[in-house]
Amino acid sequence: MRRKLIGAGLTAILTAAIGATTSAVAGADDKAKAAPKVTYADQVSGIFRSRCGSCHNPDKAKGGLNLDSYSAAMQGGGSGKVVEPGDPDNSSLLGVITHSEEPKMPPNSSKIPDAEIDLIRQWIAGGALEASGSVASVKAKPKMEFKLDPSSLGKPAGEPAMPKDVPTEPFMPMARPAAVVAMASSPWATLVALGGHKQVVLYRTTDFHLVGVLPFPEGTIHSLRFSRNGDLLLAGGGRGGQSGLAVAFNVKTGQRMFEVGKEYDAVLAADISPDHGMVALGGPSKIVRVYNTADGNLLFEMKKHTEWVTAVEFSPDGVLLATGDRNNGLMVWEAQTGREYFDLRGHAAAITDLSWRLDSNVLASSSEDGTVKLWEMENGNPIKSIAAHGGGAASVRFAKDGRIVSTGRDQRARVWDANGNKQREFDPFGDLALEAVFTQDDSRVIAADFSGEVRVLDPKDGKKLANLAINPAPLAVRLDLAKKAYAVTQAEADSLAKQLEPLQAPVTAAAVALAKAQQDVAALEKSAASRQAAVAAPEQAAQAKLAAWNEATATSQAADQLLARAQAEQAAAEKAVADAAAAEKAAADALAASKAGVEKALADKLAHDPAVAAAAAALKAAKSPEEAAKASAELTKHAARSGELISALSAAGTRQAETQSAVVRASAARAAAPAAVAPAQVRTRAATLGAQAAKQALARIGQERADAEKALADARTAAQTAAAGLAAAKKFVETATAAKAAAEKSITEKKAPLDAATAKAQALKAEVDALSAEAQRSPAKGGLAVGPQAQR
Repeated sequence: MRRKLIGAGLTAILTAAIGATTSAVAGADDKAKAAPKVTYADQVSGIFRSRCGSCHNPDKAKGGLNLDSYSAAMQGGGSGKVVEPGDPDNSSLLGVITHSEEPKMPPNSSKIPDAEIDLIRQWIAGGALEASGSVASVKAKPKMEFKLDPSSLGKPAGEPAMPKDVPTEPFMPMARPAAVVAMASSPWATLVALGGHKQVVLYRTTDFHLVGVLPFPEGTIHSLRFSRNGDLLLAGGGRGGQSGLAVAFNVKTGQRMFEVGKEYDAVLAADISPDHGMVALGGPSKIVRVYNTADGNLLFEMKKHTEWVTAVEFSPDGVLLATGDRNNGLMVWEAQTGREYFDLRGHAAAITDLSWRLDSNVLASSSEDGTVKLWEMENGNPIKSIAAHGGGAASVRFAKDGRIVSTGRDQRARVWDANGNKQREFDPFGDLALEAVFTQDDSRVIAADFSGEVRVLDPKDGKKLANLAINPAPLAVRLDLAKKAYAVTQAEADSLAKQLEPLQAPVTAAAVALAKAQQDVAALEKSAASRQAAVAAPEQAAQAKLAAWNEATATSQAADQLLARAQAEQAAAEKAVADAAAAEKAAADALAASKAGVEKALADKLAHDPAVAAAAAALKAAKSPEEAAKASAELTKHAARSGELISALSAAGTRQAETQSAVVRASAARAAAPAAVAPAQVRTRAATLGAQAAKQALARIGQERADAEKALADARTAAQTAAAGLAAAKKFVETATAAKAAAEKSITEKKAPLDAATAKAQALKAEVDALSAEAQRSPAKGGLAVGPQAQR
């Protein structure tokens, strides 16, 4: 007989939910009375006949659905009911004709007219009446609404669900651990659930602390699944050959939220859909049944399996449902309709476990044939077969990152990468390895065997981190052990603290010295920064003075060059005057010489003329040819000489004329030369004054430059002095730091055990407080006492 464990809080919630639903139904009834009735006979049958009759008639009845009569339409098809009276939103018939669900109807065609869709909607909302005289049937009132908004699937909006004040008193104390055949890890919280006989044990995976025990008095738990957002924990089980069901627990409160299934044998596999709307069950009946969590009613069932159904899991996106049986049958169904999607053939022995990859594109299956197979959901083909465990694979689980963990009859748990390559093989158990899961962050593996040993393992190095008890001791025993352990640990911490007291003074002194040194460094850093900043202004001034000095130097050089040119021009003008006087004198001397030459040539000519006259007279007086010839020859000689003298006289005359012209020119030049001297002298005087002024400016700017450079040098010296002081102070800080480190090192070796003991004592104190508070809330109940020896 099932025991219903519904607390006062849940009862209040259910009462409010039922009240709200009742009011809503009453309001709907009032509307139905006010509006004209829409019935199958008057309006809907005609639409079905014209729009759907070619496929859904008594002769064809595609998908097992016949809409030709009222009774056949209300019976539904092969996937169950298509009309939910009073609930259009959950009537699959409306979904397919509005093309919001698959398969869209009519197939390969546009929707039927909106007016006809509205009539069908009104018909269903009004209770799906057969005729005008029919009475509307009211859909069963839901116990509670559990469906989630699809946009909220996956990671919860707030903190992941963790048990809070959930009792940890074992419901069924056991002297010895039993085989762990059901295990689940929260997808978001640091929580793992272990299934046993009549109870679920919850552990925190960070410190391996027991945080809750959930009673399952209906029998042995064979299946555990957290909902995709981690808020619910679904437990499936029962008594073999007698009864079975699935129960959903609120993870935070431990309260039962709902239960579904009235099996006549134990539930071996169960899962809850991502939207919390459906639960799928499987077991020895060979039938997969899918229930509505809102009212617990059966939605549909699949009967294709030929042996016990051993594995059931919804895909993370909620679109598909995978199931496996003991006769190697592996099926994938449409989750919303139960229609067959894939029949996956490849295993040679019983299916032991199923797991979907987070993207819902790959399904992993484990089998007694020793393999783990990966199947793609595009065409249902196998993409990898892993020879995982000799003798048979018992479980398989995907991590969020795509890795896989599996267990098997070879007593091993193994981790595989996303491509099916072995990454880690853990030490063997003492018995068959039955279950293994990843923690929520994929950082740890929790595995269990047939003997009841549960290990927490590190997949990075394969080391065992802790053991978890499937049979925790009663609260009183754990409280007593915790008190004793706390007393011992606190005494150890107190002893270690006393040993540390003498070592604390050097650390304090070193810390004070270091703080003082650091303060000095801070002050010197400020001073050094100020000194360094003070260099900028003198440096800028020195650069400006250098630029001015360079400019003054260039000006002075230009003035010197101008003076040199003026002096050269004055010298040239003065030299031109002297040269003109000398040239005039030379021209006068040449003129005098030329005149003397003319006189001499004239004298020579006059002196020769008598000889010519005598020769002419002799020729004239010649009496004989001989005398005439002699006289003619003499005349010719004197005539030639006369010509020479005439030529010389002409040349002398020419020279005299030329020298007279030169004298005129020289006189003009001598007269003009003094006019250029005066301006040249003026320019020279001006250039002299400019050069003197430029030199004075250069000297002044040079002094200013020297002053600026001295100021810059002084500022730089001050900055260097401040930097040197800062460096010395920093050196002292290093020394003080080293001294403090040395002092701290002297107590580190003593402090580490103290910290560990203190932390352990604090943890034990917190555990004592928590267990004491729980003991006060829940008085001890009778049961099998389990002592420390039995726990081992």
